[in-house]
Amino acid sequence: MAEDHIVSGLVAKRAEMAGLIDHHRKQVARLAADMHHLEATLRLFAPEMDLRTLRPKEHRQRNAFFKPGEVPRFLLDALRQAGAPLTSHALAERAVAAKGLENTPETVLALQKSLNAALKALTGKGTLAEGPKLGLARTWRIV
Repeated sequence: MAEDHIVSGLVAKRAEMAGLIDHHRKQVARLAADMHHLEATLRLFAPEMDLRTLRPKEHRQRNAFFKPGEVPRFLLDALRQAGAPLTSHALAERAVAAKGLENTPETVLALQKSLNAALKALTGKGTLAEGPKLGLARTWRIV
């Protein structure tokens, strides 16, 4: 049968997803038990507190390369120093050098993805604008 490799790939992917679901269910159960213990301790120290009024804190995924607020400062500094519009790839290469990271294509790509969100946000605020295209790549400049 010609589709055996497709079926085996789909079976492997399903097994992987089932494993992830099982892992996350166990993690949710641990977190729920931990929260139950915290709530019991809170009731000991503040029995009058209505725990239903406590809102959950939003979980944000942290950037592995930059501290909070560091990306916009880095981008603006890099564009000022360059004195000309730069592509996100060129900015990522500058970030690799500035952070002292290993200059591999994977690292540059990961940084480029990280910087793209900040570039779009700064463009939306009117701080940056798109510069002239460099082939298919967009460039960015300070307004």
